Amino acid sequence: AILILVTLLISTLFVSYLLERRRIRQIFVHETIVALGMGAAVGLVVRYIGDQTGGESLREMVSFDHRYFFNLILPPIILNSGYDLKRKSFFRNFGTILTFAFAGTLIASLVMGVLIYIVVLLHLTPVRLTFLDCMMFGSILSSTDPVTIIAIFNQLKVDPDLFAIVFGESLMNDAVAIVLFTTLSKFHGQEATVTSLLAGTVSFITVFSGSLLIGSIIALITSLTLKHTHLHKHPALESCIITLLAYSSYLLSNSIHLSGIVSLLFCAITLKHYAYDNMSLRTRRTTKYMFRVLSQLAENFVFIYLGVTLFANREQVFSLTLTFFTLIIVLFSRYASIRPLASLLNSLNPSKPLIPQNYQTILWWAGLRGAIAFALSFEMTSPSAAAMRTTTLVVCVMSVVGLGGTVGMALEVSKVKLGV
Repeated sequence: AILILVTLLISTLFVSYLLERRRIRQIFVHETIVALGMGAAVGLVVRYIGDQTGGESLREMVSFDHRYFFNLILPPIILNSGYDLKRKSFFRNFGTILTFAFAGTLIASLVMGVLIYIVVLLHLTPVRLTFLDCMMFGSILSSTDPVTIIAIFNQLKVDPDLFAIVFGESLMNDAVAIVLFTTLSKFHGQEATVTSLLAGTVSFITVFSGSLLIGSIIALITSLTLKHTHLHKHPALESCIITLLAYSSYLLSNSIHLSGIVSLLFCAITLKHYAYDNMSLRTRRTTKYMFRVLSQLAENFVFIYLGVTLFANREQVFSLTLTFFTLIIVLFSRYASIRPLASLLNSLNPSKPLIPQNYQTILWWAGLRGAIAFALSFEMTSPSAAAMRTTTLVVCVMSVVGLGGTVGMALEVSKVKLGV
């Protein structure tokens, strides 16, 4: 099973090299699309072999495991994202990023939850869901995927301000969606009251601020350790300690039921700001390129994993009507969370709009769903959890292929500055 996945990873990287070498920019040819397609093809073969031989072990081993994803695959992506961040553009647009990440995610979750519940009430789908199930489903699907968009934006060298807004919103949005889903999960089986709503709000704020604090403190401790020791004389040890301390911020937050993504993101940002100048020259180069390499491997592995699971997993319950309505609702809720907030932000500075029309178009286009949404769906405990999980997987795949594959064209049509 591991050999199959590694072979797929090697093949994807070679195809990526060919695409980069030939400077192909056409539709549906980005490496994430290739990884997804290769994974799906192998998943189909594994499913056929399993059906013919009756063997389930290989199929189970190559299928998506959300524990591996959250503990091993996701951290390198978040760590590199924070460490490689263009801080000037990020913090210049920090207010805009927080507005879309917090208010936008809450609006998207609420709109999705309510509309999906209306679909269930009108019996437009055979899947039965409670209101809380729909709200949890909405919070899962409000998590956007930064991996594909960031990879394409890096490749095309998109306008730094737009890159910072989309990148920051995607990362913070994932953290907010996870915290929101975790908060809603605590009230499963309980009646919704004003008290529970207030408790949920307090829990949400506590988790987010606590996670941010843990990541920042661990990064500052790392900075002081580098400054007051002679680790710079041992670059290999120095690099290992920095990597492990950053990873420990993620694990510590998760172990005490906070958000590991928030902790690791701000740990990486703080490390780059305070610890970088205290590192030896060799360690600076090592951490910079090691984090990039691990991140690229993890990014490609995520989409291979999703592609294989699309056909290899036997525990899927597919509902055509639920999938159809969910796709439409996801697109509409993204629009509902972008347009009003963009208009509000622009009204604060009428002479020079913060979010021009072409930025708004790309922000909507960049709202594709990915592995984090699918991984969160494994935490659902509803009787209809399997149907929601399958719907989430299909929505993720279709949005990555449809929106991710055409974002390059959307950038050109919207006349966004490229090659900056």
